[in-house]
Amino acid sequence: MPQLNPNKRAALPKALKLRIFRRDCWLCRWCAKPVIFAPAMKLLEIELRAGGNDFPLAYYHKHWTRTTSPLLEELGAMLDHVAAFSTGGPCAEENLVTACSRCNMRKGAYPLEDWNKRDIRKPIKSKYGEPKVWDGLSNVFLMLAQKHPGKLSTEDREWLRAMTV
Repeated sequence: MPQLNPNKRAALPKALKLRIFRRDCWLCRWCAKPVIFAPAMKLLEIELRAGGNDFPLAYYHKHWTRTTSPLLEELGAMLDHVAAFSTGGPCAEENLVTACSRCNMRKGAYPLEDWNKRDIRKPIKSKYGEPKVWDGLSNVFLMLAQKHPGKLSTEDREWLRAMTV
């Protein structure tokens, strides 16, 4: 019987991920920037192409590259472990936070006490304060997923189920 790799983490349920994004108000825990729900950008690009737009688009790429999806490369919504999984941090809700792609890549496995000593990314200053109802474009995803059900991947359908339960 094959042995399971104890260092390999299981995929987190979409409902749990969504709960954490919502708990954190779709803001990066590390830099407080609003994050973007990647599946929304994917469906937004599909919508634009379905509308006959043939101009170059850079909304979505599965690898979130700067040339093909610059907003996701910087602000794509991710989950991050406060105590890194690679150093024994659990995949428990209380150890998971919303992070932007940039902060998630920068943090790596740093312990929290070391990470808190870093140069903090320049915050967004606004005379109106933090967003109060930002949804990461998740409602755009919901609207477009219902409009284009045949264009959804298996993962997109899992997100749709988690959002409509």
